[in-house]
Amino acid sequence: MMVSKINSKVQKQPKLNKVSAAKSSPASKSAAPEVCVTNDKIRDRAFQIYESRGSKHGLDAQDWFRAELQIAERQILSL
Repeated sequence: MMVSKINSKVQKQPKLNKVSAAKSSPASKSAAPEVCVTNDKIRDRAFQIYESRGSKHGLDAQDWFRAELQIAERQILSL
């Protein structure tokens, strides 16, 4: 019973994926900025990609990674 209460609290919090953004200049020695992308945003974008492909099954991982990349790129460009 106690475990289910803890699990329900954990599931309500959005999870974050940290993506390091490479600087445009490879000679730069400063640290690359870190971009945080929530799983909710990735899931929503991945579903949009899935629908744009005609809702064909079997490419869920590809849709997820493409969504993650697109969202991270947008955030990096807005820095």
